[in-house]
Amino acid sequence: MTVEPFLPRHAAAADLAAWCAVFSDGYRDSSGSTVSRSALAEQLLTEEPPAMRWAARAGSGSTVSGVAQLRPQPHQPGTGFLRLFVAPPARRNGIGTALLREAVRAADEAGMDRLQSTVLAGTGSAGESFARTVPGLRVVLSLELQEQRLDQEWVLARCRELMAHRPPAYRLEHWTGPAPEQLATSFGRVMGHVLDAPGAALQMPSRTWDTAAVRAWEVTMTAGGQRLMVSAAVHSASGEVVAATVATVPASGGPAADQHDTAVLPEHRRQGLARWIKAELTTRLHEHFPGVRAVTSTVNQENVPVRALNRSLGYRPIAGRLLVEAPLAAGDAPTAGDPPTADALSPIPADLTWVRAAPEGSEGPGPWIEIAFGPDELVHLRETGDPTNIVTTTQTKWVAFTKGVVAGEFDHFAEPAG
Repeated sequence: MTVEPFLPRHAAAADLAAWCAVFSDGYRDSSGSTVSRSALAEQLLTEEPPAMRWAARAGSGSTVSGVAQLRPQPHQPGTGFLRLFVAPPARRNGIGTALLREAVRAADEAGMDRLQSTVLAGTGSAGESFARTVPGLRVVLSLELQEQRLDQEWVLARCRELMAHRPPAYRLEHWTGPAPEQLATSFGRVMGHVLDAPGAALQMPSRTWDTAAVRAWEVTMTAGGQRLMVSAAVHSASGEVVAATVATVPASGGPAADQHDTAVLPEHRRQGLARWIKAELTTRLHEHFPGVRAVTSTVNQENVPVRALNRSLGYRPIAGRLLVEAPLAAGDAPTAGDPPTADALSPIPADLTWVRAAPEGSEGPGPWIEIAFGPDELVHLRETGDPTNIVTTTQTKWVAFTKGVVAGEFDHFAEPAG
C-alpha cells in the first residue's frame, strides 16, 4: 500500500479521474449530495489556494482507492476539516488509517491543534466505526440528513398548498445565479442571521455580509458548476429582503439538489415566511430542473423548529450524521486503530425510562413522542414509529424549548395549511 500527496495539476489524467471518482462517491454516500466528477476535476485544476490532498493505492501501480482532503476551518483558527473516503472494495485494509496518519502529520506541521470531520452515524456505518477508533474523539454536533422527494406528487401538492397562504405585507422574489443588485445588500443582511440557528457557528464562519461578501459567496457556491437558486421574501413597505432560502443544483441538472441555508430577520419571524419561501423554492426546483428527483438537507438534531418545518414540507430523515473532532496533542496525535478513550463516542444508555407524550387514555401505535432523562443532564427523545432514531439534547436546552412551547413561540408550525 502506498500513500502520497496528490497534486491535481501534476497528476496523470487517469489518476485525477480515479481520485475524483472515489471522492465523489464517498461524498454522495456520506452527505446525500451529488458532486459531478468532471466538475470536481475542473475545480481542482483551478483552485486557489489548493487544499492539502492525498491519494492511496492498494499496491504499487494500482488505481487510486483512497483519498483525503484537508482544509483549515476559516471560522475556527487551529482547526482543520478532513474529508477521507475509501472505495468499498478497499476498506479494512489499513488504507483509511494510513491516510489519517498523513493528514494528522500535515495538520500538526501546519500548526493546527484539532481535526474535524463529518461521518455517517449508526450501526453498520463504516464512517462511525472508523471514527470510534480515534483516541480523544468527541461529538460536536449530531446531525440529521433529510430528503424531500420531488417525484412524489403529495410532496408537491403540499408545497403548492403552503404557497397559497402568502403572508400579508410581503412579496416573493426568486432568482437563479447572482442576487439582483438592488437586493444584494439586504439579502446579505438576512444571510448573516444563518448563525442564529443552534450549532451554526460550529459549522460556518461569521462574516460581514456586505455586497462584496455576497458576490464572493455566490462564486464559492457555484465553483463546481452548480446552479444557485434563491427564494426570498421582500417586505413590501421597505423593498428589502427579510427572509431567504438557498439551494444548489448539480451542473448535470440532477438527480439531487441541496437545500442549504434558510434565515429570517428576527423582527419578521413568526409570520410563516420560512415555510412559504421553502415551499416556493421546492416547486420552482421542480419546474426549472425536471431532472431533480430529490432535495437533501442536513439539520442539527437540536434545531427542533427547523426539523418540524421541514417535516411539514415533506422532508423525511434518511440518515444520521456526526460532526466529530479529535485533538492533535503534541506527541499523541490521533491514530485510528487505537482503543477509544473515555471521551470517545458513547452509546445511548440501555436502561432509560421512556415517558410517552400522549393524551391520557390514548391507545394505538401513535406515533407518539417519548422522552427519557438520562445521566450527565442529557435528555433523549424518540418517536414510537422509529425507536432507534434517538435525538439527544441537554436539560438546559430542553427547558428553554419547553418554555418556548408554553409561550406559543412555535404555534405557527401547527397552523393548518387550509
